[in-house]
Amino acid sequence: MVVWWVAHGSSVGTAEWWRYPVLDGESQLRRLVGGAYRWLVTELWTTLSERESTSAAPLRDGVPAGLEGPLREWVYGAARKRGHAAARVAVRCNIDLRAEDMGSEDVDHAERLAYRTPANQLLDAVDALLGLIGPGPMTPPPSGSITWYGALHMLQQAPAWAARSQLQQLLNDSRSLYTVRADGQALARRTDPAVAALLATAAEAADQPERGSATRHLRQASDAAYALKPDPVKAYSEAIKAVEAAAHTTMQPNHPKATLGTMLGELRQVRGRLTVPLLGKNATEGIETVEKMMELLWTGQTSRHGNLQNTRDETVDEATMAVHIAATLVQMFASGAVRRS
Repeated sequence: MVVWWVAHGSSVGTAEWWRYPVLDGESQLRRLVGGAYRWLVTELWTTLSERESTSAAPLRDGVPAGLEGPLREWVYGAARKRGHAAARVAVRCNIDLRAEDMGSEDVDHAERLAYRTPANQLLDAVDALLGLIGPGPMTPPPSGSITWYGALHMLQQAPAWAARSQLQQLLNDSRSLYTVRADGQALARRTDPAVAALLATAAEAADQPERGSATRHLRQASDAAYALKPDPVKAYSEAIKAVEAAAHTTMQPNHPKATLGTMLGELRQVRGRLTVPLLGKNATEGIETVEKMMELLWTGQTSRHGNLQNTRDETVDEATMAVHIAATLVQMFASGAVRRS
């Protein structure tokens, strides 16, 4: 059995064990990990009355009454197994664990964190704890390709996977507005499946050397826009950087300090040499649409420069729209839909 071999070793030499061929017990290993890598796509539960209703069931913000108890139990279980995690969460979230009626030494920090954290700080505690419970999720290796090294890696991650999987199930069952972020390290607001697919496709398309750090910037923009406590200024800034990185090779490859603004200027000068698959009725609407999207993204940023007037930070709605526009532009440039002859 896979678990026995990993736990007790094999006849393979110490220096060579990681090269051992594909596991015969791969299916057992996947069952052991519990198929936890599927938790991100678990469907949300809806009640009978909601399913029969003509309107869509809303997501629930904050900590619904039915979620509070199970969520506190999750915090206790996750913190109790991980050393000083509870104390670190309390420091990060400014939660006072020195409650007078729980001053006994018999009550540890994990129990105080779980059951004495105010309800309005409970999601903050969960968010902080996620980053302390071990490695985040991994992409499962292709079927038939798990080696002994991969098996040990999966087994080491199994406890953290189990904790995140349990939390995700609670959030899904309660129709929470929040979900475990894709990297497993924090909570994030749920995104529409179509938006999530667009962001993922754009990030994948841009994951190539000639598109620089576009993928990283786009993911950071998305994380900031959809965080438990969104950071719209960072989200908007990273969205612009994602487009600058994706479009640099196409628009101004010889300009090391190119910005979205300089690329817009370049586009207007060489518009006739740029092509897109969808030309439009007059054969110009396609590239004009790309230009308008870039211009809106560039001019819509209110916090970029200071001046005599008060600088206004972007709102969450503005930043979220900017991320969506950026994802579309990144996808078009990275996939080669926008070409320069």
